[in-house]
Amino acid sequence: MKTRRLAIALFLLATPALGQVESPLLSKLRLNLVNPGGKSLAMGGAFVALADDATAAIANPAGLTQMTAWQVGASGKLFTFEPELQRALYSLGADGSYQKFLTEADRPSGQQSDLEFASVVGPLGEHLSVAVYQAVNLRYRLDADQLAGGNYRAFAMAVPPNSAVTLDEQGGWDIRNQLWGVSVGASFGKLSLGGGLTFSRLRYDMTGSVSGGDHLFITNAESVPGIPGAQPRLDTTVSAEVTSGTKTGWVAGFRWQLLEVGAFTIGGVYRKAPRFDVSYSVSSVNRWNGARVQFSCGVDDPNVPGSGASACGSFDVPDDWSVGVSAQPLPSLLLSAEVQRISYAQLQEGFVPIFAYCTIQASPCPAQNRVIPGGRGDDGTVPRVGAEWTLPFKGSLQVALRGGWHLEPAHGMKVDLYPDTDRDRRPDPGSVAAEILQPPLTDAFRTTYDGGKDEDHVSFGLGLTIGRKLSIDLAADLSSSNDAYVMSAFYRF
Repeated sequence: MKTRRLAIALFLLATPALGQVESPLLSKLRLNLVNPGGKSLAMGGAFVALADDATAAIANPAGLTQMTAWQVGASGKLFTFEPELQRALYSLGADGSYQKFLTEADRPSGQQSDLEFASVVGPLGEHLSVAVYQAVNLRYRLDADQLAGGNYRAFAMAVPPNSAVTLDEQGGWDIRNQLWGVSVGASFGKLSLGGGLTFSRLRYDMTGSVSGGDHLFITNAESVPGIPGAQPRLDTTVSAEVTSGTKTGWVAGFRWQLLEVGAFTIGGVYRKAPRFDVSYSVSSVNRWNGARVQFSCGVDDPNVPGSGASACGSFDVPDDWSVGVSAQPLPSLLLSAEVQRISYAQLQEGFVPIFAYCTIQASPCPAQNRVIPGGRGDDGTVPRVGAEWTLPFKGSLQVALRGGWHLEPAHGMKVDLYPDTDRDRRPDPGSVAAEILQPPLTDAFRTTYDGGKDEDHVSFGLGLTIGRKLSIDLAADLSSSNDAYVMSAFYRF
């Protein structure tokens, strides 16, 4: 496997129930899985034991029993993205080996605003409350247009005298999960229980560039024999479509006030999210000789590598659960803390590679010399803490200052190269990653798909309550790669 020759073949994994597609732009996917509402955001998301406004419908439906009057409310969010996308550049040394001479990062940015939550909540009796709501619990939008050439270059390897091995991605991603739900909470003394159903619809688009065109992967492979400096360019267009429509999930939670003195309360919630069916379509053309390959989900052609009757994918919105506590040690001071566990690995169950890599110059690529990217991800544990200080104003106006923190663990994609050894063209369980040194493809993939970094989030905000009827909450959550700004309002009848 220590040869400088390299061929890249079009490739789509032909297995059911696949996860995240092989996209460098998507490798640092950051999900907006913080509870909606300005109060929760300002307090670091440590809200499961409090759940004392209308967002309890999704944050912890057991808290709905605290709603003693009918109310309507809405919350808007501005969400910004600026992930750090790593790339490595390599040159060929005098001894014939490749050397990494530069590792750099692109920082594309994007933003999106949404009505993240709207609801009607109220009591059905002394011990029973209900909520009907809509929410956006996942939001990601990013494109490569602002980068040099409108592409994100995942890696580049110089091949003397003047050719290279490169992989670029052009276009962007637009992912949004909107859900509608109904939740019910019931109190049994100091213990409250709640649950509800959610109905979700996913938008999962591989967008083209702003100037037009499709979502494109551009590869330059080996030099063309007899033509100095020339190399074939393979342009591969990939599109995705959600085919499953609306899917159902559920949420269940509890809230238990252990002590009246200090209002010491514990709470917990589990949210089960749905998995959506996704189909992929691929069209690839060799810009050097005009050769073209096209196929999509459901095509089973033995002459097309990667096709198969079950060559479809999926996108699994991660499940999560939280356990937390809250207390009021002083009449004006409220404290909260919780631990959230998010099943981020569900996003990468069944990585969808687009290309196969061959370690020799041959067509078709012999199976013993073929390697494919195999991706994986880790679940994440998110600690959250928050505090609220109510200022001593008199009259009908109440003012609360809030602050919080949470740690978002690294949960991006990690990728290795594996020998392609089975019919479904996925790494066998327990298979050992291939170490391709000439050219250093293994190192290139590990650099681009490094899993990301842990990120501290600092949050703060302001809460206003006017005449016990209208509540307005403002909040900001800041981190190194994404920020969120929220304004929410709730009116009680």
